[in-house]
Amino acid sequence: MGNPATTPTVREAWVGKCPRCGTCSFFAGLPGTDYVGQQVVRPGKFNSVSVPCSCGRRFQTDINALMFGTIASLSIQRSSTDAFAVEQSYAGAKTDLGPMSEMELWAYLNSRTLIDIIPSRLLTLLNVAKALDMDMILSVVRPPLADSQVARS
Repeated sequence: MGNPATTPTVREAWVGKCPRCGTCSFFAGLPGTDYVGQQVVRPGKFNSVSVPCSCGRRFQTDINALMFGTIASLSIQRSSTDAFAVEQSYAGAKTDLGPMSEMELWAYLNSRTLIDIIPSRLLTLLNVAKALDMDMILSVVRPPLADSQVARS
């Protein structure tokens, strides 16, 4: 690991993932901290909870289903009827993802793990609002235990 003074920190969070739509949900009881590549230890206590998802369903999450991911922010601004300017922020750096048509934006959003919003709802909101900021999982640092155990088999 590099020098902590020069290693960029990133936002992180423990999340649960909806098995139906793939959207992740934050847990207020598991506050995030800045992540700089240190070992991630699964929380000691976390009771099974029923989580409301933005797709309209609920899903159960317990300690084994939690995953730890790094978070990137996505800024989307409508520049014309069928064009969007998209920018990603991660570890203090902004990346211009360039202009995207509605079809390109739809494909991009569906290839990512969004947090607390599904792509169709995001596009609907963009019909009303000119710009939106949202979070997405950029990388999974610690997968759910079930996925980890399968990977080791």
